[in-house]
Amino acid sequence: MKSNHFALIMAGGQGTRFWPWSTADMPKQFLAVVGGQPLITQTYRRLRKFIPAKNIFVIADKKYLPAVRRCLPGFARRNFIAEPAPRNTAPALIQANIRLSRLDPSANLLVVPADHYIADEKTFAGQLTAALAHAENRCVVTAGIKPSEPHTGYGYIHFIESKHKGQFYPIKQFKEKPDHKTASEYLEKGNFYWNSGMFIYKMAFFKEFLKKYSPYYGKQYAKLEKSYRQPGQFARIYKAITPESIDYALMEKLQEAVMFKAEFSWNDVGSWSSVYEMNEKDPQNNVRRGRTIAIDTRDSLLFSGEKKPLAVIGLERIAVINTGTGILVAPIDKLQQVKRVIDILKKEKK
Repeated sequence: MKSNHFALIMAGGQGTRFWPWSTADMPKQFLAVVGGQPLITQTYRRLRKFIPAKNIFVIADKKYLPAVRRCLPGFARRNFIAEPAPRNTAPALIQANIRLSRLDPSANLLVVPADHYIADEKTFAGQLTAALAHAENRCVVTAGIKPSEPHTGYGYIHFIESKHKGQFYPIKQFKEKPDHKTASEYLEKGNFYWNSGMFIYKMAFFKEFLKKYSPYYGKQYAKLEKSYRQPGQFARIYKAITPESIDYALMEKLQEAVMFKAEFSWNDVGSWSSVYEMNEKDPQNNVRRGRTIAIDTRDSLLFSGEKKPLAVIGLERIAVINTGTGILVAPIDKLQQVKRVIDILKKEKK
């Protein structure tokens, strides 16, 4: 384990696609969506295989600190980076870079979402350790996931193929989420992989890249860095920053971006359909969690977070989710639309 290798877990997401189980107060990264442990717990333990505990940090809204410490017993308060306000991943990574550069300005950083599921953790550790070493080459490294289907819910990475195995491939372009026809064309071409949302870079280079390719965020970096010892001023500047993802702010413009082909299985656990796909099924091919009863029901997802029983009769390919926050009933192939429910609830609240 290298002492100048850091890891940052991004844990500020709202997990809206998992309503009504996941809420703004307790989003999906703090829930046991797949397997018996919360996703952030699985992420942390995966990183511990090749990053020292003292070098693993979590960034999120300060209200999530109790949830982080509940999921990660013994997690040091000093390793929690509290965002002054939710401003998407570009400002969050700027804040983290300023903070962690004060600990070791020459360190290399691995950035991972808190809520992904990854099998074959030994392979993951090996490939990410190699990526951390490769970050010395003045680049930003990301993991590309070989598509298994023409998925329209992921961004794609168009990379330049090489004949040499085990290489880091130059990235030609980052592509936004495509329609089905375009995604099918990407699959046929073969040199389009899913964007995993993981990034590896030397922190000093990250600062340089922002200044070169994203002048607005480069200026915000300078302002925040200057006010770092003045929490009130730092928070005011941070809250005034335009929210933006690091993909749009930097990665889509960056000429020094490279990709490695992930050899581990990966799932971003993006919706309730992931819970159905990835969890153990009963003889009728149902996934059941909590106190549930299934009669003449097949290929369905039954989830109850309540003490009272949830009974389902004669259904097929249906999700029935019952929690103290709400009840959701939908065909499994329509579960991506849960975000529309959130939008309606927000309008009702206003």
